[in-house]
Amino acid sequence: MWCKICLIHERRSLKGNQRAGKWKMKSAVPGVSITQFVDRIPAGCSTPDFERKPVTLSLQEGKNAIFRAVVKGAPTPEVKWKRAKGEMNDPTRYQTYFNPATNEFILQINKLTADDTDLYRCFAVNEYGEAVCSAGLRIIQGRIRRFCSPKLKKKLKDYKKMLRKRAPQPQAKQVDKEAVWQLLLHADKKDYERICIKYGISDFRGMLKKLQEIRRTTELAHGENLQHIMVTKDGKAVLSLEMELKNSNSKIYLLKDGEKLRYGTGDEYRKHCLKQVGKKYTFIVNDVHPEDAGLYQVKVEDVPVFSTELDAEAIPVRFQQPLRDTRCHEGEDVVFGCTLRTPCYDAVWLHKTHLLEESGKHQISVSPDGLTHQLIIKNADPSDNGMYTLDTGICSSNAWLIVEFEKSSKAVSLCQLARSILVQSPVMTAVYFFKIRFLLTCMCIFVCMLLSVSLCSLYTSFSELPALRCRVDKPLVDVRVVKGKSAELACTVSSKDVQGTWFKDGLKVGVAQLLFSLINSDQISNPRILLLLNYLDHNPPQVDQVLLKNLTNVPTVTKAGQKVKIKIPFEGQLPIRATWLKDGMELIDDTRIRVDKADTFTMLSISSSERKDCGDYKIRLKNDHGVLEINLKLVVIDKPEQPTGPIKVIESSSSDITIQWKPPKDDGGKPVQNYIIQMQQVGKEEWVTLGETPKTCTTFTTNKVEQDMGYYFRLRAVNVEGASEPLESDEVKAASKAIPGPPDPPEIVSTGKETITISWKAPHNTGSSRIVGYLVQKRKKGASTWVPVTNMPVADRKLKMTNLKMGLQYEFRVAAVNAAGVGEASAASQPAFARDSTEPPGQVRDLRVASHDSTSITLTWKAPETKDGIDVKGYEVEMRSYVNPNWTKCSVLPIKATTYTVKGLQAKELYFLRVRAINDSGPGEAAELETFVEAPPPVVPPRFLINDRVKSFLVIKAGNTIRVPMRFEASPDPVVTWLKDGHPLPQRAKINTEHGTTQLLIEAAEFSDTGTYTVELQNGSGNKESFNIPQSPGPVVLEENVPKTVTVTWEPSPSEKWESDLYYTVLKRESQKGSWHTVGDMIYTNKFTYTKLIPGRDYYFRVVAKNCLGTSGPSENVDPWRLKKQKADFQIRQREYRGVNQNQPPRFLVQLKPHTVTIGTECQMSCAVTGHPQPKITWYKDGRDLSKDPTYLCKNIFGVCSLMILGVIKNDEGEYMVEASNALGRAFSKASLTITGNNL
Repeated sequence: MWCKICLIHERRSLKGNQRAGKWKMKSAVPGVSITQFVDRIPAGCSTPDFERKPVTLSLQEGKNAIFRAVVKGAPTPEVKWKRAKGEMNDPTRYQTYFNPATNEFILQINKLTADDTDLYRCFAVNEYGEAVCSAGLRIIQGRIRRFCSPKLKKKLKDYKKMLRKRAPQPQAKQVDKEAVWQLLLHADKKDYERICIKYGISDFRGMLKKLQEIRRTTELAHGENLQHIMVTKDGKAVLSLEMELKNSNSKIYLLKDGEKLRYGTGDEYRKHCLKQVGKKYTFIVNDVHPEDAGLYQVKVEDVPVFSTELDAEAIPVRFQQPLRDTRCHEGEDVVFGCTLRTPCYDAVWLHKTHLLEESGKHQISVSPDGLTHQLIIKNADPSDNGMYTLDTGICSSNAWLIVEFEKSSKAVSLCQLARSILVQSPVMTAVYFFKIRFLLTCMCIFVCMLLSVSLCSLYTSFSELPALRCRVDKPLVDVRVVKGKSAELACTVSSKDVQGTWFKDGLKVGVAQLLFSLINSDQISNPRILLLLNYLDHNPPQVDQVLLKNLTNVPTVTKAGQKVKIKIPFEGQLPIRATWLKDGMELIDDTRIRVDKADTFTMLSISSSERKDCGDYKIRLKNDHGVLEINLKLVVIDKPEQPTGPIKVIESSSSDITIQWKPPKDDGGKPVQNYIIQMQQVGKEEWVTLGETPKTCTTFTTNKVEQDMGYYFRLRAVNVEGASEPLESDEVKAASKAIPGPPDPPEIVSTGKETITISWKAPHNTGSSRIVGYLVQKRKKGASTWVPVTNMPVADRKLKMTNLKMGLQYEFRVAAVNAAGVGEASAASQPAFARDSTEPPGQVRDLRVASHDSTSITLTWKAPETKDGIDVKGYEVEMRSYVNPNWTKCSVLPIKATTYTVKGLQAKELYFLRVRAINDSGPGEAAELETFVEAPPPVVPPRFLINDRVKSFLVIKAGNTIRVPMRFEASPDPVVTWLKDGHPLPQRAKINTEHGTTQLLIEAAEFSDTGTYTVELQNGSGNKESFNIPQSPGPVVLEENVPKTVTVTWEPSPSEKWESDLYYTVLKRESQKGSWHTVGDMIYTNKFTYTKLIPGRDYYFRVVAKNCLGTSGPSENVDPWRLKKQKADFQIRQREYRGVNQNQPPRFLVQLKPHTVTIGTECQMSCAVTGHPQPKITWYKDGRDLSKDPTYLCKNIFGVCSLMILGVIKNDEGEYMVEASNALGRAFSKASLTITGNNL
């Protein structure tokens, strides 16, 4: 007790001396301690302090550590470095210097080792004080130092030296400095220092300035969501980015160290390949080797987009020949060996989970090239059984070792002898259970000597004892079988008549008869063994064979309008994914079709079948063990379609009419049996059935007509399901024979010196009978007389006229001839010269698609190259669909301009287009687009399909699955982005977007998943839609439509287009510093009138949009709204000014509070006081004035009074009081200080 009191007293005395001579001060930099040596510091001088203190470092063994510190003080302090647990005497490893450019004091430690892990202190000292701070250094040890024994480590280092002598390292490939700057532009800031050191950039600040200058002066094409190159476990290097190309034909290049790499776009097995999904581009380097390390860069044309670096240290070591399972007898040597693809010198060997080191038992060796690793186990025994692993750090290879017991008759006899002694001596029972062979043998011999029993008599009785051990000579092995097939599991033991007990997953399944090998007669029988059955259910999807045969061989037939349900039960290892496909396309649920999927069956349901449901269906069942595909055919029977029109009138007279038609395109699944013909007289409502024709006859003649009367005809096709919809004709008149109408003007096909070839089309009105020919007439241009060219009608609609005079210009006309006579002549053709025709024009140039949408495509081209005597008169555009081989002209007349818009297209249809130039000689060679053009689907802005099922708030228990589906509509398919609190989702989250639905899936929820999730839709046009709180309304406008009221109007929120439950809330405040109050809520228009105005006050109004998710940002007026107040006439009587008496006695605004602190810590007590004149502050402890005690630091700054105690001790405990006094009075505040802990 006395010693303790003395110790406290001495420490108190020492503390008092320290306070009398030195002052502890607080630095603005956390972690810095300042000690002041003198009581007063002259003006212009100061104690040392740190502007920037060194930071704690964690570095890998072998690297260099650099501590930097910036100090201040007047005069300039002297800086020293020390470490807590060691010395810094080696000048080659510990270097200290000052950098005047950065004003930094630097400590550099070269070639770090594990012994350098310590706490390093920096001292800044001048004559007025001292500043101290500390920083830690942690060494990350290499695998050789952590795991290998000293001998193996030295041996591996010798191998490395040998490798350097045999094959010197090649010189590093020079990398373009511009590529290094591009790498820095796209790298993270944390990697700047590593890149600068690697590529020899020493001026770090200059590097940052240059990067800023490059960003300002250079226009770079930036990608989004840049993912630097990473190496996966399967040996692939992957880098990805998102970018939108302005020109889809722009070329994308992948460069490595400035050299272009050839990559494939559809072949995943090439060395370098590119995958593109929408705007996301992913480059993959397969089978990565150390020589693949380098600087990779992505360019679009000549513009750099993204640069990243693949470090050789990031490439995992891969196995060329892995470890193999080994079996040996007890006492033999075991050798494990494997071969790597790349050198590795720091691999370690493990037995189960224990690290193996070089010893007499285990011999570890590595080839000089670092590729072959070998482990030798000497004199293997049962304890060496288990798994052995070679770990290279990232990859590992393992194999099993099974040690079989030696078949020795002496060992068996010795064990039997020991067992007999155990039976006679209970004292040795515990020794038997611990299986200590040596001690067991010695104790047996000792007991035999005591009991005077000979070994021979003991040996003769061993046959009556049970066996000590039954050995498994051949253990069970894993078996993979298909469900329904037989499986055979067998093992071999060293004894016969053994009862085997089988267990499946720890449960007993029965007793089996085992297969035993031959054994010697001196071995022991009747041992009891436990065997484990390893059975793997390899069960792919299966369907009943009878059902499968019926589905594939017999079509499913139904009638139109009936319900169809096709149910396919199956079995197999779950989960089983079922997919229905029709004509190669996956079926999607709609109003008629639904696909149900369960664990044991899948079913297709069609509520009302139609003819378009016919076709070949495929059901694909897939699990982890296999795939089963079932093909079936569905036939829907219906009425046939109407006959193919139009109905043609072959012949018409006053007594009969003959009509013709074509069979229907779809017979409804059953052959057409006949056609029903009906007729209706113009002006009447009744249809009269004229008769029927067989399916092979598509003409009909009726004589039930009257002269000069009009009739309508209609047809129906009939099969077993009924009659089709009718096909009606135009009005047909039963009149006497009529001549045909005029054809269109003839067209000039070609010209020659004395010949001209023309062609024409049949007239629209053929008269009362069919046309039998045409008469052609000609005349010279300007003449009035037409001269017949032929005396007999011409059957063809093309004629070549000869014996013309060269150089003259001719015109032609044509008249049709039928049974009634010669019809009206056509108009004259375009005049044509009888001379050699010019050459047809060449191909148009630069044919391309200028723009296209869902219904039209705009083409532009340039005129063909000009030639002598060739003049282009116009152009014609032709089109054909992907499935139609025939070309169709898009315009009747030639096109004069070099641009044309093809209209009337069908969305999602593929079209081929070509253009020809035309002159007097006819059309030239066609110029066709290189590939087809797809008419895109109609542009539908992205929009969420929000209904009552969409929840805005979810509560999920930790560990449960988070599944958030969202339905939307958009065309083309938008880019779906999920965000959490405005940031990308963690890697655990999975996003699945297909068929108008996007789903967020997190399999096991964690507390870190709490937050606000946002899903955004964005299409190629830049339209963006997000499922979140609504967007802010437009600008707010204030108007006084009614006196003494204000009408607030605003532009609707953009979210109003798709939000059905969006409404507005109006708030107001009466001054700039006032609070907002709601004056209108649940407003579904964009107008609100406020009436409770007070004249003379300023009003501000704010409008926000709301929905079930939350509130948008506000929109408010900038200038205040004021209702003018009418001024009344009044007079002001000025009063005599009286001065304000500001004197007041002291008063505490904030009282002292009790404090409880620990010994050795800092304590600061404070309060706030006011009064005029400024009161005087005096501190007391237990009634003692503390003003002159240097132990306590008293401050009064603008009425805030504080008392600071540095390093409190037990004697500082007590009651403290502060007194504030002036001429008008006094005020007091008291508080207690409690000290915890003991003095050292």
